[in-house]
Amino acid sequence: ALVLNKIQGVAHGGGVQVPAGTPEFEDMERFLRLLGEEISSTPLTPQTLFDTVTMAPTRKTLRRAALIFAGRIPTDAEYAAAQGSADALRAAIRGLMTGPEFHEFLLRGANDRLLTDRELREDILDERSGHFVDFTNEHYRLRRAAVESDDPRDWRKLDQWYSDVLHGAGRAPLELIAHVAENDLPYTEVLTADYIMANPQAAGAYGATTRFDDPEDPHEFKPSRIVRYYRRGDGFEIEDDPVVDASRVLDPGHLITDYPHAGILNTTVFLKRYPTTATNRNRARSRWTYYHFLGLDIEKSASRTTDPEALADTNNPTMFNPACTVCHRVLDPVAGAFQNYFDAGQYRANWGGVDSLDEFYRNPEGTVFEVHADSWEDRQTFSITEWFVRGSSLLFQHVNNNYCDENDCGTSGRDLRLDELVVRSSPGGPLVHRVTWEVLDEHCMYDGQYNRGRFGADDHYQWWGWDCEIPLQLPADGTYTVEIVAWADRSGDELAKLAFGAKLYEEGDTWYRDMRAPGFADDLAPDSDNSVQWLAREIVADARFAEATVKFWWPAIMGSEVAEPPEDEGDADFEGRLLAANAQDAEVQRLARGFRSGFQGRSAYNLKDLLVEIVLSEWFRADAVKDADPVRRVALRDAGGKRLLTPQELARKTAALTGYQWGRWISLDVWRATSQLRYSALTRDYRLLYGGIDSDGVSERARDITSVMAGVAQRHAAEVSCPIIMRELFLLPDSRRRLFAGIDRYVTAPEVVRRKLVELYDAMLGVQVTPHSPDVDSAYRIFVGVLEREHADWFTANWRCSIWDDIYFFEGILDDAVKEYGDEDEYGRHYELDWDHVDAFMENIDFSDPRHAARAWVSVLAYLLMDYRYLYL
Repeated sequence: ALVLNKIQGVAHGGGVQVPAGTPEFEDMERFLRLLGEEISSTPLTPQTLFDTVTMAPTRKTLRRAALIFAGRIPTDAEYAAAQGSADALRAAIRGLMTGPEFHEFLLRGANDRLLTDRELREDILDERSGHFVDFTNEHYRLRRAAVESDDPRDWRKLDQWYSDVLHGAGRAPLELIAHVAENDLPYTEVLTADYIMANPQAAGAYGATTRFDDPEDPHEFKPSRIVRYYRRGDGFEIEDDPVVDASRVLDPGHLITDYPHAGILNTTVFLKRYPTTATNRNRARSRWTYYHFLGLDIEKSASRTTDPEALADTNNPTMFNPACTVCHRVLDPVAGAFQNYFDAGQYRANWGGVDSLDEFYRNPEGTVFEVHADSWEDRQTFSITEWFVRGSSLLFQHVNNNYCDENDCGTSGRDLRLDELVVRSSPGGPLVHRVTWEVLDEHCMYDGQYNRGRFGADDHYQWWGWDCEIPLQLPADGTYTVEIVAWADRSGDELAKLAFGAKLYEEGDTWYRDMRAPGFADDLAPDSDNSVQWLAREIVADARFAEATVKFWWPAIMGSEVAEPPEDEGDADFEGRLLAANAQDAEVQRLARGFRSGFQGRSAYNLKDLLVEIVLSEWFRADAVKDADPVRRVALRDAGGKRLLTPQELARKTAALTGYQWGRWISLDVWRATSQLRYSALTRDYRLLYGGIDSDGVSERARDITSVMAGVAQRHAAEVSCPIIMRELFLLPDSRRRLFAGIDRYVTAPEVVRRKLVELYDAMLGVQVTPHSPDVDSAYRIFVGVLEREHADWFTANWRCSIWDDIYFFEGILDDAVKEYGDEDEYGRHYELDWDHVDAFMENIDFSDPRHAARAWVSVLAYLLMDYRYLYL
């Protein structure tokens, strides 16, 4: 209507009269209405997505950033420093990135992607293999001492050392990321580092002489190196001691290895987390390397065929079938770059230290055939069709065990007679190669003995049990058919069995001949000894590395993966999800450009700067949508970072705000893994129930609360509210209270209570309210409701609440409240409250609650602790 009035006025001003109701006016009105509909139906774009979105104010942004990076709320000084400009807020957020809480954020965020913590409960270094000589021999020494003494102290010493080494080796990739970030090193170093992070115990297992501030602290990590890694070969001697049930290296031989460190990529735990197999051939390692460090999910990069004909292809489909090569031409060269690492991560683990190729490839078994023919006249033709490469061989075996020694003979199988061996281009196709008996004589002899003679009408080869490896003369790599004409003699207890197949392996090979050569993109790895180091340099030089880093850390802040484009156009929210994917991709590109070149003129590839910019992005700061556009609302569904706190974050938040943490404990128990010596109820007992992960069967965090999780949150609130109120209103002086300064157990005046509720909503929920707002009214009704029930003097009768659930409950209140318990028996030692000391102290405290205000505050606090705004960021 305003536009119509304006145009009508302009028309009048131009001397043209357009009275309302005339055809001209109606035409103009119709035109403007259509124009308005066109404008309102214009599709949203990534550039206009946030046009009607209100951004969170500085104070709210800083609070949420502090909870993520520092596990606490900001101080008044930090709030003040953040005001005034974007640069001030940027500096305040970056200032949060220090200390143990930021370190834990980095470890947790990295493990949510790499999932290497799964291996903390397994043997990472494999003491029986002997590759890590110092580790194997120290394990043997400690175990032998324990076996010989049978003293619980020696067994505990062994278990503690082993757990510490496990922790040091298992946390290496995560600690490398933390080291790079905390020291403002280029993030490219997470792949190119020529060192490994280790604690004192792991460094010792590596044979390193790294200097530590505290050589006994398993939680201290420093850059180190794998110094004494031996490949097994001539001179290597290891002994298995059945009494000790352990191995020791008597002589490591001469194959000591200059270990080619390549950051995360060849840490033993990363390789063990993504192992290889005889059929997988490092493809899992390649897939996850692409996913984590180049942002490419190869399994989603192309649709998988369901064509039966394509799936039945045996002509090396990963090399030639278009339905397969679309992925494998990308995947397999990088798999080859991991050529030196065995299934559990050992470097060139095969005897002689020459390669890590699987035994099925080095010595294939071939296809087994039973030979029923017992004369030349009844001779049979056996054939296989397999992939061969130029220079490969045919391995054929007499499978029956005809070997005899002075004490025993194997089952007697009939001797084989071989009449002809030919290679064809296809079944029944043209002849490519014929094998003569002279060649068989040369390759199938045993101790210089020939086994040839005459039988029937033609020359033949009499064969009774030795493996033969026959080189084939082939024009090119490809699929060929091999035919063997054979029969057997009539003596023996069982039918003769003939096995034959392609043997592609040749001495000196380090990779599979029927796969693409080790490399990356269009380039080949120049050196087989350190191809992973070369791969690491190629990856960090790729533009996708910066984009992958943004995607890697996005979920740690936003609580969800970067949006992927939807696949089904029929989905009701297709348009909104597509818009979200496009808009987030644009944001990833923007952040990646800044990461590569350096934000705000700072150094390139600085992770702290990237984390700051993610927090400052519209996707994190989005606070409210002003319009009701359904497409916009779907697209912004994950915006604003309003995500559920992880179990670790909720535990840290409660501790930071209240000084109390549910189930917090420090253990000296050597039977417990080093990584589990510091924990709380939410990070251990209820971790999975509250949506956490175990890096194995549960690898994705719950992003929305479930009924089970709500039950855990309710129990958390119920069990921590009482001891918190006890500390605040009964044990701490007013100057040291965190939540209830300026109020005591006798105050029930409405205006005072309401003012305190305003403070609590700000401190605990980050919500600005007034004394008579709906939020405060709700909490006040709970407070009054408890008062009116006139409970007994509850605190006097139940002063213990759940104070034993936090080992630090009396910190700053009572000295020597905690002491070590236990003795030198098999149970070890641990921390507990000194109850005699605690009881004596508590008996002198006045726990009376005559107006039931303390009890009322317990209920109010539990109510706030269960508020969704407390449980979410």
